[in-house]
Amino acid sequence: MTDAETESPALQQELLVLNPIENRTRVHALFETWRRALATDKRFATLAKSLKPEPPAEPEATKGGFEWRTTLRPTGLPAGLDFSIRLIDKSASYTPLDRNNQAAFGVDPTDGATYVLRQWYDTKRIGSRPLKAEALAKYAAPPSAELYHAPSQPNPGRGRLYLIVAKLTDPPEAIAQQTFEALAGFHKVAAAAREDAW
Repeated sequence: MTDAETESPALQQELLVLNPIENRTRVHALFETWRRALATDKRFATLAKSLKPEPPAEPEATKGGFEWRTTLRPTGLPAGLDFSIRLIDKSASYTPLDRNNQAAFGVDPTDGATYVLRQWYDTKRIGSRPLKAEALAKYAAPPSAELYHAPSQPNPGRGRLYLIVAKLTDPPEAIAQQTFEALAGFHKVAAAAREDAW
């Protein structure tokens, strides 16, 4: 057996395959569920301060679409991380995910579980090349996912992989803990990837 053959299993990471959630009402509800779950954890205290008592009923429209943004800077981690989810307003019934933005929500077609995701592609923190499954396995990255898009759909972000940040069908305390651990994992992988780039 060659060295390449003995190393190959370690250089593979099983990816969760999810469908993107591209309905603005559903994305809005999931975003608020996630933020409010984080606000129950003291490590995300700055987020709790910015939450209004009642979340807005509808997402705010931006030019050409709908957008949700937050920056998470939990206590105990060296840096924050931006999350931006954008749906493009093509028509009343068609609001596809803008895959050039960092984040997304995905649903597992096998059991209906929903997840918040953050792209590994990050020019500011990792570099200009999207991380592939082999690199993620090499860096012992936390679990990752890919979004399945029909081949007929235009997709500038096809092939980019996402960090699984939290399973939104879990209880709030579990969502907050998963988010904290995912952010810690992101920064660990980013640091290793930057070192390799030098």
